Amino acid sequence: MPQIAVTDAMGLYTKKLVAVYKDRPKPTSFLRSFFPSVLSPTLEVSIQVQRSREKVAVDVQRGDSGNRNQWTRSTEKTFIPPYFRERFDITKLQLYDRLYGAQSIDDAIFAALINDIVDHQLELREKIERNIELQCKQVLETGVVTGATFSIDYKRKAASIVNANTLPTIGGYWTTGATDVFAQIAVGCKFIRTVGKMQGGTFNFIMGEDTAAALFKNTTFLNRQNLFNMKLDDVMPPQANAVGADFHGQITCGVYRVNLWSYPEFYDDANNVSQPYINPKLGILLPEKTKFVTAFGAVPQIVNPGALPIMGEFIMTDYKDVDARAHYYDVEACPLAVPVAIDTMWTIQTVA
Repeated sequence: MPQIAVTDAMGLYTKKLVAVYKDRPKPTSFLRSFFPSVLSPTLEVSIQVQRSREKVAVDVQRGDSGNRNQWTRSTEKTFIPPYFRERFDITKLQLYDRLYGAQSIDDAIFAALINDIVDHQLELREKIERNIELQCKQVLETGVVTGATFSIDYKRKAASIVNANTLPTIGGYWTTGATDVFAQIAVGCKFIRTVGKMQGGTFNFIMGEDTAAALFKNTTFLNRQNLFNMKLDDVMPPQANAVGADFHGQITCGVYRVNLWSYPEFYDDANNVSQPYINPKLGILLPEKTKFVTAFGAVPQIVNPGALPIMGEFIMTDYKDVDARAHYYDVEACPLAVPVAIDTMWTIQTVA
């Protein structure tokens, strides 16, 4: 096989590592798809929030000075994103000695080591990405994002987190056949439209496992599916989505159209117990176009005079610890899921 001198391999090693890393796919991230990334060059991230109204102009007499209008200042909300740092020691990899312990190596060994390091880096990055997905889950379910070192309460309105059994006039869990699930979802659509001020009549409804099961067994729901000459709904078998979700079709809830989704994905918590990203008992309603972001702050770093800080969503660095006889590779990030338009989500518990 072709041989590469170790002195040449050092330079090729760094370039090849970056190229291979960029070519690797990301894990599924359905919830994060509603929170597009925004990069900040500072420790803190700030979001401008200004509530809009839908007032109607009032006519005045000709010659009148007119109705005086003024706008309150927008509110700047500042947060310090949590800091994540995952690392591993490449000297513990089996191929490490093959690269540095000889005068030359063959290209197959060289490529194998590169792929081995990238695989480990991706595992570390995916750990952080799963936490971002978990943050999005927390925002959509409770509005409170928590971690080992932080807790942020975005203070969702009480009317945005409801229990199906206590909704006025139309209350009832979805396991009761007489419960009008369409009317209940319409309550959420109206909340997002009137309180959240989101325009458009199409929404996305993400169902937990028990919620989906209750919906598809609900008598009111099933009776609607027999209206072949009055096609209000278009329910279909689950269709896989590129970011890990399943699309179940579209239903009509009052004057609104609602896309049905499930997200049968899981993560392992700190106790290595598998947990669903969506609480099985919940349903989460969102507008077709959301105003949420995943804000990335700058990671801690030492910047030399005249140099620029390293910027990016995920920062890959390496360093040698002489005392520990280790060569570490780090994956760092400072992400935070931020619901800029906090009143544009609605969460319902559908089963007891």
